[in-house]
Amino acid sequence: MFIKKRSGSELSSFLNIVKKCAEEGVFLTDTHAHLHFPELATDIEHHLTEAENVGVKRFITIGINKKDSSKAVKLAEKYENIFASAGVHPHDASEFNHSDIDFFINTFKQEKVVAVGEIGLDYFRNHSPKDIQKDVFAIFLDLSVSEKLPFIIHNREATKDLIDVADPIVGRKNHGGIVHCFNGDKDLMKWALDADLFISFAGNLTYKKADELREALKYIPLDRLLVETDCPYLSPMPFRGKQNVPANVIFTAYTVCKVKDIDYRNLLLTLENNIKKLYTL
Repeated sequence: MFIKKRSGSELSSFLNIVKKCAEEGVFLTDTHAHLHFPELATDIEHHLTEAENVGVKRFITIGINKKDSSKAVKLAEKYENIFASAGVHPHDASEFNHSDIDFFINTFKQEKVVAVGEIGLDYFRNHSPKDIQKDVFAIFLDLSVSEKLPFIIHNREATKDLIDVADPIVGRKNHGGIVHCFNGDKDLMKWALDADLFISFAGNLTYKKADELREALKYIPLDRLLVETDCPYLSPMPFRGKQNVPANVIFTAYTVCKVKDIDYRNLLLTLENNIKKLYTL
């Protein structure tokens, strides 16, 4: 289901397929990265070239608070193939001020900004009080409706409250959205699919003990799937333990191919079609 070693015939065979697809112009998008984070931004040209060499040619860099969203947009404006989102991550919800709303509305109108996010709830770390997280989440879901942009949802151990907050808003003329870095939560999966949202898988899909996550993937239609790195976090096998980079999204895609029994080229074409349904890039 996943490539275990950084060398050997399996990796070599896969990279040959990747190279052929890239030569044919069939490419992959990293739909959720943090390229503007210092871990990656200091060597961004290298990371972009490395990714392009394996057919990863488009990127969405994700903002997590006011200051960080500005950095994401600034990077996207420098590169034709990088787009940005803007939002407030649940960890940063306590820093949000209602006076920031005008800033975000103006940011959402920028040409390279394609989504509202990363937004949601995180009850695992609880860096912000739950009530504040829910209030900020609801504000940005409303903004996604009013600004006619898709949203990017983060969820960790908060499924019931997340659905309670999102469901009344998502049901109103929403413009699509993503449950990013899906963790296999069946209740969240059902809600997302019923709401016609996309479900995105990251490098944790490739982990040795992620059998339940791979099992969940079997039930998600191909036309609801996306892949991402969430770099610099969540490096997939066979690079787990190292800093993640955008080129590594190919290994998550490889595991999707194995689970869904689809060849790599057709998966890439399907993913590109899904992205075109969600985003104007």
